[in-house]
Amino acid sequence: MSTNDTSDHSTNKGDLDQLKGIGLRYRAILEQVGVASIKELRHRNAANLKVMIEARHGPVVGLSELQIRTWIDKANAHTDTHPA
Repeated sequence: MSTNDTSDHSTNKGDLDQLKGIGLRYRAILEQVGVASIKELRHRNAANLKVMIEARHGPVVGLSELQIRTWIDKANAHTDTHPA
């Protein structure tokens, strides 16, 4: 089922991997709640995103609102240095 994930991932969704701290596990979790790119992530609210993740997955060990806020900050910084 997921053998072609890397090809789909490398086209439009692949940029989440460019943010330090978002590995395969968190990328999958983010994509499952509708955040598939850096551009989408930078428009999110950390508290709301945490609620969405926990509603779908339950509590995720090691994932805090602060961690999500850090990803959003990195997404904003990445966008500033890599304009679309």
